[in-house]
Amino acid sequence: MKKFPNKIPFLILSIFLIAGLSACAKNKQASSLPITASVEVDKKIAAIGDKIKYVIIIEKDKDVEIEPFVFGQNLGNFAIKDFGSKRDRFFNKERISQWYILDTYVTGKAVIPKVVIKYRKSKDKDWSQIETGEISVEVKSILDKTGTSQMRDIKGPLGLPSAIGKILIPIFLSILIISGLLIRYFLRKNQKEEYKPKKPAYEIAYEQLEALKAKDYIGKGLIKEYYTEVSDIIRHYLENRFKLKAPEMTTEEFLVSVRDASDLAGGHKNLLKEFLLCCDLVKFAKYAPSVDEVNSIFYSAKHFIDQTKENEPA
Repeated sequence: MKKFPNKIPFLILSIFLIAGLSACAKNKQASSLPITASVEVDKKIAAIGDKIKYVIIIEKDKDVEIEPFVFGQNLGNFAIKDFGSKRDRFFNKERISQWYILDTYVTGKAVIPKVVIKYRKSKDKDWSQIETGEISVEVKSILDKTGTSQMRDIKGPLGLPSAIGKILIPIFLSILIISGLLIRYFLRKNQKEEYKPKKPAYEIAYEQLEALKAKDYIGKGLIKEYYTEVSDIIRHYLENRFKLKAPEMTTEEFLVSVRDASDLAGGHKNLLKEFLLCCDLVKFAKYAPSVDEVNSIFYSAKHFIDQTKENEPA
């Protein structure tokens, strides 16, 4: 009986060759795309109230045009607190990093949805699109299983040696009190009568807010116009109250200039930054706020004025 050569090694080799050629074809097809998009977060497990940095990374050929995309809709329990972008160029390639600072106060598994990006080459008429993946973030409570906080207690202040402290502390307090009284005396002595406007800045701002409410922009669906006007009211209030040229600056320029403003406390600066960034999201980023967000922006403006208005004369 005639024996046939063993064909098994040959068949296995053929299968590997076919699989390899198929993989190369797929990789070649993927690399032929003129654009790629990916997303990342700086943490996938966060405590409630933590800030999470979410970045959309787009790498494309220079002749590829991207249609402006909207991020911020259907974010669920996440809220955007800050955003920005960075653009780098390498020969005929371009890399765009669009970042957002998110936070949430709801525990459990949360999903940041995918982003759809439309693109086309300069010579094309029709748009194509790619999608990023979704990212899951686990938000945990700051309480442990027993219901007690995992946050450490604040350590008490370091004390001076008892003997030295008993001598220095009264002397130091006395110097502070005497210095304060002397400064107050000389300021009052040399104080000149200044011109006072007919209305304080906060009264003007309150009247403008009431006038805005009467226009019923929300009922008419003019949300962008509503956010633009409430932002302008606060900017003019800052100019009248603190002599800051807020109406003439972009939000980024103004926030940089206000960092060293001694008239505004740190908490007031944070309130102002959050308020202006929320307004800019609607005005420029086409963010569609919820009904609760639209209603709360009015009270955020009024709260900021309440916290920073000048004291009424006795």
